[in-house]
Amino acid sequence: MKIKSIFTKQLLLYVGTLLAVFILVGIILSMVYTQHYMDETKEDLINQGMKISKEYKKAYYFTGDLSNLEYELQILEGYMAASIFFIDKNGVVVLTSPGINDAWIGQAIANEGVIKSVLEGNVVTLQGKINGMFDEPVLTVGYPLQTDQIAGIFMCTSMTEIEHSLQGMYKMGFSILTAVMSIGIVLVYIFSKKITKPLLQMNEATKVIAGGNFEQRIEIKSEDEIGQLAESFNHMAESLDKYEKVRRDFIANVSHDLRSPLTSIQGFLGAILDGTIPQEKQFHYLNIVLEETKRLTKLTNDIVELSRAQTSNITLEKTRFDINTLIRESIERLEPRLQQKDIKIDAIFAEKETYVCADEDKIARVIYNLVDNAIKFSDIDKKIEIETILKENKKLLISVKDYGKGIDEEDLKYIFDRFYKEDSSRGKDKTGSGLGLCIVREFLLAHGENIAVKSEKEKGTTFIFSLKLAEKENKKQ
Repeated sequence: MKIKSIFTKQLLLYVGTLLAVFILVGIILSMVYTQHYMDETKEDLINQGMKISKEYKKAYYFTGDLSNLEYELQILEGYMAASIFFIDKNGVVVLTSPGINDAWIGQAIANEGVIKSVLEGNVVTLQGKINGMFDEPVLTVGYPLQTDQIAGIFMCTSMTEIEHSLQGMYKMGFSILTAVMSIGIVLVYIFSKKITKPLLQMNEATKVIAGGNFEQRIEIKSEDEIGQLAESFNHMAESLDKYEKVRRDFIANVSHDLRSPLTSIQGFLGAILDGTIPQEKQFHYLNIVLEETKRLTKLTNDIVELSRAQTSNITLEKTRFDINTLIRESIERLEPRLQQKDIKIDAIFAEKETYVCADEDKIARVIYNLVDNAIKFSDIDKKIEIETILKENKKLLISVKDYGKGIDEEDLKYIFDRFYKEDSSRGKDKTGSGLGLCIVREFLLAHGENIAVKSEKEKGTTFIFSLKLAEKENKKQ
């Protein structure tokens, strides 16, 4: 079965990793602990051998009484479950603890290498049944004694007992590892759920948004990458929701802008054709019809230009021209509108002539739209300032400032978005389609330039954009 769930994949990966780590740790710990336990047992046997050696020498050289030694052997055999036998210089068993059959007394140990090493004064260890002395394998430690009667002591403890003790430790270790593993699996499950839950929520929210509901949001409970992703998703949904509302408003505005002139055109032409309007007034109303058709043409051209701009189909024909002259021409084209609102324009030029390299028609449209926008949102008897500023990086800044109502800080984020109209706070003029500033930005972006806006409520708004300065004529070849 193919696993598709991220949660399942992540859970299996983490659990598999934990299991592999615990198995590896268990094997390593069991090996280390087994070796440690064996070494501890050997060390205990050697220490006991040293103690017995002292007791024997004390009894042999001073008292000749071996009762203490026999008592010590009984204690050792009971406490450590260790059987003991003594050998002479020929490797013959001369004394055993109660746990060893007395029949072995007087028999020689066949392992010559071990006997020789003990006789040479070395401590030796071995595992096995000691030539059949024991029915099961034992761990044996040989300790040199080097007296006239006894040459060495051999202490033997059952491997079965050692393994039994180790098994108890293994069970305890296994229980601890199992408990840790269980806690780890629970934590992995919770952690995996915590990671995948917002992803599943985003998946479901995406389906909802794809269905046209842009109000869907995800609850953010973390500040990690998943939380940041969820926050970005919410921002995207918020932007889509805002865009959808603006789009609906735009459709309503465009529908109104189309319906109004079309209604006027239809009404006036119908009245002319059926004779309702006298012949002497027909010229006046035909001029109104002409103005309405121009209004429709402008709206259509705006939509077409914006569509081309946003599909990267803008063709630039860059030339060298004087920006000051272009600004003056734009002001002259808007003179009737300036007179209607008794608005004056102050043009402040950095130099008498300032040449830039750009598409003159597109920049003319930029300046016209910005000045037209400033007029639209300026009160009667106000002024507009246009200023050019030279920068050291071969750039020219052009600012258009009005002293109108200003723009709300919340609306500044959307002022260049297509379809956006912020008439409620910008003024009483509602004839625009919300495309002018968007077209301005797209034309400037096509030039590799940008535009910024600064605004304060009741103090006005300033738009600033940049252009590249043209090379001087004497540098041209």
